[in-house]
Amino acid sequence: MYWLWVLLAAAQCTLLYVLVRTGQRLPLREAMDARANDDLPQAQWPSVGLVIPVAGSDARMERALRSLLAQDYPRVTPVLVTQSPDDPAVEIIARLARDFPAMRHVSAGVACGCGQKNWNSLRGVEALGDTVDVYAFCDSTHLARPDFLRHLVGPIARSEAMFSTGYHMVEPGDEQRVTLAYALCVLLMRLLQALSPFTQLWGGAMSMTRAAWEQQNIARLWHENVVDDCSLSALLQARGVPVRLCPGALLRTRAAAHSRSVWHAWMDRQVLFLKFCMPGQWILLGGLCAMMLTPILCAAVSLLGGLVHLGSGAGVLLSLLWLAGILFDLHLWRGMLSRHVSLWPWFLAFVEAAAMFAWVYQDSLRARALSWHGIRYEVGRGGRVLRTDRR
Repeated sequence: MYWLWVLLAAAQCTLLYVLVRTGQRLPLREAMDARANDDLPQAQWPSVGLVIPVAGSDARMERALRSLLAQDYPRVTPVLVTQSPDDPAVEIIARLARDFPAMRHVSAGVACGCGQKNWNSLRGVEALGDTVDVYAFCDSTHLARPDFLRHLVGPIARSEAMFSTGYHMVEPGDEQRVTLAYALCVLLMRLLQALSPFTQLWGGAMSMTRAAWEQQNIARLWHENVVDDCSLSALLQARGVPVRLCPGALLRTRAAAHSRSVWHAWMDRQVLFLKFCMPGQWILLGGLCAMMLTPILCAAVSLLGGLVHLGSGAGVLLSLLWLAGILFDLHLWRGMLSRHVSLWPWFLAFVEAAAMFAWVYQDSLRARALSWHGIRYEVGRGGRVLRTDRR
């Protein structure tokens, strides 16, 4: 047990260091992409249909949508899709239509046999048809820079890829533990995505050529699946089709006084999407969970034992070495945030995130369904929707 602790503690500190070093190289990759985009003639940029599924009345939504609709891109047709014409988001869309007349609104109707977001995206693509060269899909609550779409579509315009993806960052508005833990989890996923073996599509910012959409028969896949990105990533991995990560296609979300229940539900979906669509990566996720939580528990037990003179000196020394290594790594990690965060709250958020990760993962072992936007989906192999409960 002692040597297992040593190995997991060393692996944890090493992984966090490797990830942050990977993240520190992303601005260089972004700058290289920006130069390549600048060299591209305007006529070479493909026409883009920007599909944005929209639901509810999130306070961040209107500002986020405006940032997506005001992109510095030569030829783009935005399509905002709601489930019904009386969705609360329709009021926001009506206000946006006055400032962005090229924008289109589609009411998708209730999904049958797939996730509602999938259904909304499919109806958006159907509305665009063959009038565009590229389909891009974005979430509706993240802020985009004016050059976001150029970064996202750049590899496709340069004929370097048929599929490209961005990701997002959470900007913590306070130092509450749940807010910081949520920001840390999103950052972890972004840095894992930057490692080429784990690069996969993120539904909040992804694009593909219309030819690839038809060739891979994505409409058929989404018509029966619970989620868009994990299902498509699993299909592309099985067929050996690469996905290009675009570091500059980075959306941002501000979080403050973040709710524990909202964070838990979000983490639950991330784990279950992998379980249903990419079971191999879900198994690896279990190993990552053990690597994150075990050193924390062993160090806590050892340090508490040392305080009451029940622990060994070697255990206390190892715990202190582990703590120094983790604090060093987390110090580097917080340098990637847009605002200064104190190191001790950041460390406590790391502990909180590891505990939540373990809780969610053990719940996923028995799960056969997931809830999303008030809808319960019973899911089978590959993410296929077996039954939907909207009560």
